[in-house]
Amino acid sequence: MKKITVVCAAGAAALFAAGVASADHLSPAELDPLVKSGRVLPLDELEAAALEHHRGGYIREGEIERHRGGYIYEVEITDRNGEDWEMSIDATTGLLLKDEKD
Repeated sequence: MKKITVVCAAGAAALFAAGVASADHLSPAELDPLVKSGRVLPLDELEAAALEHHRGGYIREGEIERHRGGYIYEVEITDRNGEDWEMSIDATTGLLLKDEKD
């Protein structure tokens, strides 16, 4: 998977607009250098990785968190049948870690 070194500031801001950043959640200012360094995949790649497992669905909410020295993209998806899913994706590799019906 090609790593893009730029992240859309508006997209990153939208990702975090729904909630207040806490110690574990990354703010857009914290996320940008991680994406540029290759430590975290760009948001569009993480979203694509999530939607690959629920084609025709849409992302309701998502955030990137620090977790045990790494970064996890926590995302909630509604699939094309209207069913809700909670997913965790490794934000460095794009590997699916959790995919559970909500």
